[in-house]
Amino acid sequence: MTISPTKCPHLNFKANVQVGRLTDGDDGPVTGYCADVKIICVDCQLPFRFQGLSAGYHHSEPRVSIDGTKLRAPIEPAYTTEIAGHPLVSGNA
Repeated sequence: MTISPTKCPHLNFKANVQVGRLTDGDDGPVTGYCADVKIICVDCQLPFRFQGLSAGYHHSEPRVSIDGTKLRAPIEPAYTTEIAGHPLVSGNA
């Protein structure tokens, strides 16, 4: 039995993540990757919104879906040589 969203204490959550490829036009080369994250309350099925971000896709900035219920976070393969200006040590990502 599903609880009414207005009466639910929102104690249990489920997250779904899908990874997409960003391309330069239809069938164009891959220019980046994006993790789409959606979170819902398990008990009442209410989706949660991500706040404070612009809508859309971007290769280097997080964005949200038009309704705010999906976080679209840019990601990259871990074989890049540095993170935030710090060199990666092999095997210690």
